[in-house]
Parts: sequence; C-alpha cells; structure tokens
Amino acid sequence: MEQDILNTVFDAEREIREMVAAEQQRTDGNLAELCRECADMAAQEEKRLKGELAAAVAAVGTGEARRRAAALLAEAEERAKRLAGLEDDLLKGFLQQKIRSILPGE
Repeated sequence: MEQDILNTVFDAEREIREMVAAEQQRTDGNLAELCRECADMAAQEEKRLKGELAAAVAAVGTGEARRRAAALLAEAEERAKRLAGLEDDLLKGFLQQKIRSILPGE
C-alpha cells in the first residue's frame, strides 16, 4: 500500500513537472513572439523617424524653413504695427477692464 501511495505521488510529481515544462515552453514562445513584434515596431518607427528627419533636412535645404520663419516674422510685425496704432485711451480702458475682472470684489 505504501508503494502504491509513493507511485501515485511520483506520478503526480511527473505530471506537474510536465505541465510546468509545457507552460514554460508556451511562455518562452510568447516571449519570443513579443520580442519579434517589438523589434518590428522599433524598426518601423526608426524608418518613420528617418523619413521625417530627411524631410526636415530637405525643408531646411530648400529654404522652406526660412520661408516659414519669414512668414511668422512678417505676421508678428503686422500685429505689432496694429497694436502700435491703437490709441492709449483704448488700451487703458481694455487693461482696466481686465484688471477689474482679476481683482477680488471688483
């Protein structure tokens, strides 16, 4: 009887070891697949970023960046001229209105 119990325990232990080994294999396969997916995603992202870098370098080389900067500068200058043309009383009124909205009890 003791031998039957020992055989049952040994059989159960063997089954558990086989199940653990199978689970380890499955997990290793999943991990390898995940690593491949991550490597693929990294390669795609690297390719995308290299493309963006090439486009940015080309934009600088063609002067597109300078044209954009010049357009922004022209817009800022136009705004500055419009603001400079406003009357002081108008600006004072605007500022007083804004200050009243900020001050407590006003």
